[in-house]
Amino acid sequence: MNYNQLWGELIVEELVRLGMLCFCISPGSRSTPLTLAVAKNPRAKSLVFLDERAASYFALGHARGSGVPAVLICTSGTAVANYLPAVIESSVEQIPMLVLTADRPPELKDTGANQSINQTHLFGKYTRWFFDPGCPNQDFKIEALLSTIDHAIYKTIRPLPGPVHINFQFREPFFQEIDNKEISKIKNNRSKKIYIKYSTSENFLPKKYVKDLLEKRPKSGILSIGRVPKDSLVLLRRLANKLGWPVFADITSGLRLGNNCPNRVTYYDQLLVKKMVSSKWRIDAIWHIGSPPTSKRWIEIWENRPASQMVWIAEHCERHDPSHNFTWRIETSILNFCKQILSELKSNKNINYPYKNSLNWFKADREIEKIFESHFSSRAEKENINDISLSRKVSELIPKKHGFFIGNSIPVRVLDSFGSGKGSDIPTALNRGASGIDGLIASACGYSSGLNQAVTLLIGDLSALHDLNSF
Repeated sequence: MNYNQLWGELIVEELVRLGMLCFCISPGSRSTPLTLAVAKNPRAKSLVFLDERAASYFALGHARGSGVPAVLICTSGTAVANYLPAVIESSVEQIPMLVLTADRPPELKDTGANQSINQTHLFGKYTRWFFDPGCPNQDFKIEALLSTIDHAIYKTIRPLPGPVHINFQFREPFFQEIDNKEISKIKNNRSKKIYIKYSTSENFLPKKYVKDLLEKRPKSGILSIGRVPKDSLVLLRRLANKLGWPVFADITSGLRLGNNCPNRVTYYDQLLVKKMVSSKWRIDAIWHIGSPPTSKRWIEIWENRPASQMVWIAEHCERHDPSHNFTWRIETSILNFCKQILSELKSNKNINYPYKNSLNWFKADREIEKIFESHFSSRAEKENINDISLSRKVSELIPKKHGFFIGNSIPVRVLDSFGSGKGSDIPTALNRGASGIDGLIASACGYSSGLNQAVTLLIGDLSALHDLNSF
C-alpha cells in the first residue's frame, strides 16, 4: 500500500460512513486509487459508465429520488468536462452531487503532458465548493483529509444544495509501497465513526411573522406550488385543504397528477388562456411555494397583473422570481412553514371557507375536465395517437408503485396543460433547472435507482437520440 491507495480507501470509507453508497464510475487509469477503493469496500455500490455525461445525469437522478448525493469518479482531462451539463443542472435545481476527479501531479501541468488540462475550478461558479488537496503525501494530515470529505458532503446539502468538486492529483506509480510504520500509525487513527459530525438548527419563522402573514392575507387568493421537498407534500395537502384557496400545482411539484391534492385547479394553465374569461379574474393574493413554475401563462399573470399580496416561500435566499413582483420573500423550511401556518390556522377562529372567487375557479376547472373527457374519449378510436393524447393517457395509466420522469420541451408542457388528475398519486421528476435535453434517459434510470422502484419515462424523440449512450 502507498499514499495513493491509502487516501482512496480512507476517502471511500468515510463517504460510506456518511451514507454515500452509490458510486458512479467511468473508466480511466488515473482514478485507479479511488475506483479500486470502491471495489474493495463491501458497502459501496459501484456502477460503471462508459460515458461520463451519462454517469453524471444518473447521479443527478439518483439524488432526486433518494435525497442523498451519489458520488462521481472519473479520470483526468476531457472526461471531467463531460460532467459540466449535469453539474449545471445540479446547481440550478439545487440537487446534491459530489464530483471526485483524478488529475495529473503539478510537475505535469502546462507541459504538454498527455491527458492533462487545467481542472482547477473547471465548473466555475456552478459548484458550492471546490478543493484540491494536492498529491497524497505524509505531510497532509489524515485528519485534514477526513474533515475535507465531511465538509464536502455537508456543502452538497447546506446552506444551498448543489454540486461539490474535489480534485485529486495522483502521482505515479500508484501502488509503490510506503513505510510500514507510517501505515500502522495511520491505521491507528481510523475509527468506525464519522470523523466530523455536523449538527444543524431547525429553520422556524418567528411567530410574529406567521401571524402577520395570516392577518394580512386577503379572503381569497391562489396557493401556487412549484418543486418542493418530498417530505413537505403531506403537510402541503393539509395546508391546501385548510386554507381553502385554489391550488395551482406545477407539474414539478408532485401534486399536479393523481387525485390527492385538495382544492387543486388541475387545468389552471388552460383557464389562463387569454381568450378565456377566467384569465381576467381578479387575484387578491398569490403565495408561491418552492421553485418557479413551468406555465408561461401563469408567469405572465405575475408580470402583468400581480396580486396585491405577492409572497414567495422557499428554502433558500436565491432570487428565483422572473416577474420581479414578489415583494415578500420568506426563507424557511417548507415543512416547518406548513406546520406553523397550520398550527396558527387551527387556533384562529376566523378560518376562511371558499369564497366566490375560489368557487369560480373550482367550477371552471370541472367544466374543463368535462370537455377534455368528452374530447379525448370520443376521438380515441378515430385518430392516430398524438403527443397530447398519449401524454394524457400515460398520466392515467402509470401504476401507483411507479415513479414518473418527464422529458423537457414538449412532454413537460403537454403534461402541465393536459395531464389527467385521475391517475395514481406518484412521485414525479424532471430536469427543469436549465431545461436541457441532455442525459434524460440516464436521469430517469438514476431516479429509479434513488427511489428504488420502477420509473416510467416520457421523452421526446430528439432527447432520446441525444442520450442513446445511456441505453
